[in-house]
Amino acid sequence: MLSPAYFQRMQAPSIFSKISPPTLFLLQEIGKFGEKTAQSVYVVGGFVRDLLIGRENLDIDIVLEGDAVRFADQLAEAWSGKVQVHCTFGTATVIRPDGSKVDFVSARNETYARPGALPSVRYSIIEADLRRRDFSINALAIRLNPDAFGELVDCTDGLRDLRAGHIRVLHDRSFIDDPTRIFRAIRYEGRYRFRIVEGDQQRIREAIAQGVLDLISGQRVRNEIDCILSEVTVPRIIRRMLEFDLFRVVHPEWDISPHFDARWHAAQQAIDWAEQHLPNDQIDTAAILWMTLRSTVCGAIKAVSDRLALENQLREKLIAQAKLCSVLDTLSASSTPSEVYRLLNPYPLEPLVFTLKQPNQPDWRIEKIQDYLIYLRGVQPLITGDDLIQLGLKPSRAFADVLWKVFAAQLDGKVSTKLEACQLLEYKT
Repeated sequence: MLSPAYFQRMQAPSIFSKISPPTLFLLQEIGKFGEKTAQSVYVVGGFVRDLLIGRENLDIDIVLEGDAVRFADQLAEAWSGKVQVHCTFGTATVIRPDGSKVDFVSARNETYARPGALPSVRYSIIEADLRRRDFSINALAIRLNPDAFGELVDCTDGLRDLRAGHIRVLHDRSFIDDPTRIFRAIRYEGRYRFRIVEGDQQRIREAIAQGVLDLISGQRVRNEIDCILSEVTVPRIIRRMLEFDLFRVVHPEWDISPHFDARWHAAQQAIDWAEQHLPNDQIDTAAILWMTLRSTVCGAIKAVSDRLALENQLREKLIAQAKLCSVLDTLSASSTPSEVYRLLNPYPLEPLVFTLKQPNQPDWRIEKIQDYLIYLRGVQPLITGDDLIQLGLKPSRAFADVLWKVFAAQLDGKVSTKLEACQLLEYKT
């Protein structure tokens, strides 16, 4: 929670006192262009929220009372940049020559035909645009036109809530109209160490009891969870989600480990380890983070994956990680390199990396997994199928067994040259 003294310091001598000079110059440019085209222009939302509490936020969202697409197109031409237009929503993104992006949208009103539906949009003024937003702390705007540059627009008491550390929706049906706000409220609460106001906590429970989460697509739920997994304070957010029983509401078979905190921190360590020791591999870190949320039963993983419309690759990695847990019990301290290779080779990298740092692993198991990841999986066989053909053998189903026996000997250090492998091959055959 922010003290009054801290907040006063942020407002004096200027609301922009904590902005970097390049960003300040950019906002001034946009404001001057708004004056040139006779349109009121505002920077809104998360940028303003984070500016007021001293957090860096480079996502610049611009709202103007006018045609945002036309404005963005003209500004992109002035900047020698590129523009991406989304006509359906009246939005556009300008990509500047330095690669930075600025999003533009026309001030608008939104109405919901039914709970959980995507909104219908019509253009409006800045006050109406702010009042249709999710939370008061996101309903803040700063005018950029030169005649009022730096003027804060706050028609929902967002400043008061930001100062008090409160997460508050702007109308009673907010969680019903857009159930994804339930996830966002908890995410902001955890990120900023704020508190969802008591009335809104009750509204969340009532909305959940009405089954509103069943009305939104799995993809929308999945997108919200992806955002949660990108936060620094994930364990705190997950604990709060569990208080509302959100995982079981999304799917009754979705159970989260009571040791989630340990799993999460171990996953972070695993990602750090992979970045250091496997620099040439493309590790899907998002998949590793999702593994902290997986159900303990493979059948449940499939059911939850269906509900969230997870892509096949992520689904398969989550299932592989669950299977790997039981398979590892067949490893022992005396397992040979070839036995380790044969056991671990069928699995994607991500489950192996994830498992590497999970708690209560014996040191010998960690060493064997590391040995596989760093060395064994990169070993190239001394003998191939072509070699067998050159030796006069006819291709058959036995090829695979013969090749594996020679390769296993190579992994175990029994042969180290092609000549030794051929000699062993002659002995084997």
